[in-house]
Amino acid sequence: MDDASSNNQRRPLFVAEPPTGPDGRPVLRRILIANRGEIACRIISTCRKLNLTSIAVYVDEDITSLHIHQADESIRLGSLLNPQQHDDDEKNHPTNPFLSAPLLVRAALAARADAVHPGYGYLSEDPSFAEAVRAAGLVFIGPSAAAMRTLGNKRAAKAHLRTHAPDVPLIPGLTGSASDDDDEEKLETAVTRDIGFPVMLKAAAGGGGKGMRVVRAPHELRAALARARSEAQRSFGSADCIVEKYVAAAKHVEVQIVGDSHGRVVALGERDCSVQRRHQKIVEETPCPWLAGDGGEEMRARMAATAVRVAELIGYEGAGTVEFVVDVETREYYFLEVNARLQVEHPITEEVAGVDLVALQFFVAAGGRLDSLPALDPVQKNGHAIECRLCAEDPYRDFLPERGTVRLWRPAVTSDVRFETAIRTGSDVSIHFDPMIGKIVVWAPTRLLALEKMIRVLAQTACVGVRTNQLFLQACLMHPAFRDPSYTTSFIPSNLDSLLESPYAEAEKALQDAHHIAPCLVLRHLRAEQRFGRPFPHVRRGFRNQRCDPINQHVNVVKCKAAAATKGDDEAAPDQQPPSICIIQQADPTDSNSSTYRFHIAPVPSLESPDGPEKSVARLATAQYNALSTAVRQLRPFADTATAASTATIQSLTPIRPPAQTTAADTNNGWVSTTVAISVNGQKLLAHMTAHAQHDDSSASQVGRPQTVYAHVPALGTWVEYEVYSLLSFAESQRMAVEEKEGGGKGAAARVVKAPMPCRVLDVLKKDGDDVRSGENVMVVESMKMEMSIVVSVDGKFKTTWRKGDAVSDGAVLCRVE
Repeated sequence: MDDASSNNQRRPLFVAEPPTGPDGRPVLRRILIANRGEIACRIISTCRKLNLTSIAVYVDEDITSLHIHQADESIRLGSLLNPQQHDDDEKNHPTNPFLSAPLLVRAALAARADAVHPGYGYLSEDPSFAEAVRAAGLVFIGPSAAAMRTLGNKRAAKAHLRTHAPDVPLIPGLTGSASDDDDEEKLETAVTRDIGFPVMLKAAAGGGGKGMRVVRAPHELRAALARARSEAQRSFGSADCIVEKYVAAAKHVEVQIVGDSHGRVVALGERDCSVQRRHQKIVEETPCPWLAGDGGEEMRARMAATAVRVAELIGYEGAGTVEFVVDVETREYYFLEVNARLQVEHPITEEVAGVDLVALQFFVAAGGRLDSLPALDPVQKNGHAIECRLCAEDPYRDFLPERGTVRLWRPAVTSDVRFETAIRTGSDVSIHFDPMIGKIVVWAPTRLLALEKMIRVLAQTACVGVRTNQLFLQACLMHPAFRDPSYTTSFIPSNLDSLLESPYAEAEKALQDAHHIAPCLVLRHLRAEQRFGRPFPHVRRGFRNQRCDPINQHVNVVKCKAAAATKGDDEAAPDQQPPSICIIQQADPTDSNSSTYRFHIAPVPSLESPDGPEKSVARLATAQYNALSTAVRQLRPFADTATAASTATIQSLTPIRPPAQTTAADTNNGWVSTTVAISVNGQKLLAHMTAHAQHDDSSASQVGRPQTVYAHVPALGTWVEYEVYSLLSFAESQRMAVEEKEGGGKGAAARVVKAPMPCRVLDVLKKDGDDVRSGENVMVVESMKMEMSIVVSVDGKFKTTWRKGDAVSDGAVLCRVE
């Protein structure tokens, strides 16, 4: 690092102004963004800085995405589920409109765009798309088609370097094609003979962890290759895969480059992207802390020089990334690939280099000369930056994608932090798109300060209603192995057990009482506010004219459900705490405005099923309610005020207002949010809570439905889900649970395989009536661009009603074993 690294202030990003044409106006004025989500929002942000018109594209399934509303203009492309709405005359038209070059080019022309920015993923590295854009007379904001074919394709890039730069170190691998099914036996023989297992399969035409598989033994190769090809075809339009030696303990270090059309290529620094799961990055930082050690500066300079040389060989234009694998034991690095596009993690380079990379893309696409920019001569690096990818996934279920509705989005407020996301309160997280829902980027003068800031920002950011990796990211940043700069790509698999443990376990114990009382108090306050909108507004809900009966106190049954499951217990994970009875009374019953309450928490009494011929589910429900009401009457916690020691005080309760730009369609369907500070027995709890404002207690009691309350608790680093019942609704819920349990015999659950999430059937590997054995793969499904094999756990005969291409809802029965 140079002297600028000692600066304790973050610099504003340098924004290169786009060149002007003969008429004195900017060459680029209207930009169509051929992408969606957070990267579209990122490009729109720079368009605003440069006064360029941004044009978004979208599909019906993405209607709540923020990029549609942030753009100056937007164009509907059709639907993912109804491809006939956007059919072309061409054959083999892809179902996904974002993968249709003709459709996107027509949209750009119809919008009178000057240029097309591809973002990343989808067609961003497809040379035919770049050619189609340029053939239509538009500017493609990216490298040439020739550069993409040579460097953007992993197979072509390595062949090019073997010929033109044989001194660039390459990972051992096969040079032949891995896209022909007829070559599988030859491929297995060649891998065993020339490389040796384990090997890595990679999609030749793209990255982002799609189409990647580690194969550790010969018998795994055929199935892994089939899945890798399928993912690659759907993600990038090409099934071609390459085979390389798998380096288990290595660093993933990449160098950001930018080239212009005049032959100049500039390196803007490296990024350490070694924290990965499923071969996808989730934490990135710059500069690489390991290169700060002995010999690190010399290796940093050599890697940057190699990256520039690789780009100069082909006359690379635009932003790109040259990736390397670094062996921390031998201190050698190997060329991995070139990403011929903007990377997801580009913001951390922007923060340290002080340069807006999207603006540089516009600058060079319009013919600008990098030599004319003083900010790049040389690049002055300053401080340390870290990026965390917030993903809708469950780390406790092998990082399976999640979906749902974001009931509350409240980013932490602090300096030198960037939130790049297309979600907001009320946004849907769909199965149709990548599970990454946002990026959080922090800058600080040093790595230690950046780490501590990121932990705090993650803990204070509320993303409520959809399970994410938010707590897992905090565990990664706090882990001693990550604090050691020599961590490698094996960091997560080597430390998974400890990473799945909450780093806030002690705080959770201290706040146990607050867990139960907080949602009850917030709902009580919410209902008090609503009373003026109904008949008899001064009569509380559920009022009965029996003041002396303890059952007519404010009583709830509360279930506390963690947002994250518990390690190793998939089925019981969400319900870690048994339900509790919560009884609340104002400390001063004569003061209706008092914010101090007395409360008592007791376990729900256990219930034995009645025996004999009169046993029925209805009797079970009646017995449950009687047991609850008897327990409440016997407790009499406030009969002696001297013994009622548990108190809770609402210190503050502030409504969370939606952003000013929120439209009438963005009402979050009646959900209301508030920030509450409660003191419970002297222990303060701060939480950002959200609940549905129109809950009907009467109908809920009939169907056993609780009122759901979500609370993001910064002290726990995540959100918690509460189910709040009345005594009647809880008793009814128990009846329904018994009915469901008695619906199947012993072992029935093992013979029914349900969809772990909404998904699409890619393949049915067995026919109805086929014999199957425990552990056998019977189906392949896809969700959020990730393929999963469906495995049965018992022997028997296979039965399913689903066919290839069918869409399956979450929890639906995929197949049975009879």
